[in-house]
Amino acid sequence: MLLSDILMAAFAGFWFFLAAYAANPCAVLFGGGRPMDGGRTHKDGRRLLGDGKTWKGTVGGTICGIVLGLLAAGAADLAGVVELSYGTLLQVLWACFLLAFGSMCGDITGSYVKRRLGRKRGARTPILDQYDFFIGSILFLLVGYSSWFTERYWDGPGKIGLLTILILTPILHRVVNIIGHKMGKKDVPW
Repeated sequence: MLLSDILMAAFAGFWFFLAAYAANPCAVLFGGGRPMDGGRTHKDGRRLLGDGKTWKGTVGGTICGIVLGLLAAGAADLAGVVELSYGTLLQVLWACFLLAFGSMCGDITGSYVKRRLGRKRGARTPILDQYDFFIGSILFLLVGYSSWFTERYWDGPGKIGLLTILILTPILHRVVNIIGHKMGKKDVPW
């Protein structure tokens, strides 16, 4: 395999994951309002999710992820870069929905787990903080559109793309959180 093929596979992995990457920070931008858990607590006495998980943020993050995925797919098609093609419009919409909504569900699940562990909102929880949305997106793709996942992240050079997003995810997570903190949208820079 040529270096150019490896680099294209790595970039494609990132490119196809844009909807998931966009959803989380957009949820912070569009968040606020009524918490998803309505203030309810679990039998352990701790909040189910906390104030940071809102319906507005979840919907806003999902929509932003889908829109960015559509823009990425359209740009690849206009440029004629077959390696970056999301597929037909229906395939693009479904894949981007699964990536974005899966990202939101993974993040929500991560908050639920953190509350059960007794971690307060904003408390550092290594690995879970960086990969909860990633795992949610991958699981939603595997369950909802396994052929799309397999074609882009498993077959041929796809594994290079998967490895790329595994490595990039904590780095991007940290950079985006620092930016969000400097903008006053996040209480902590992690």
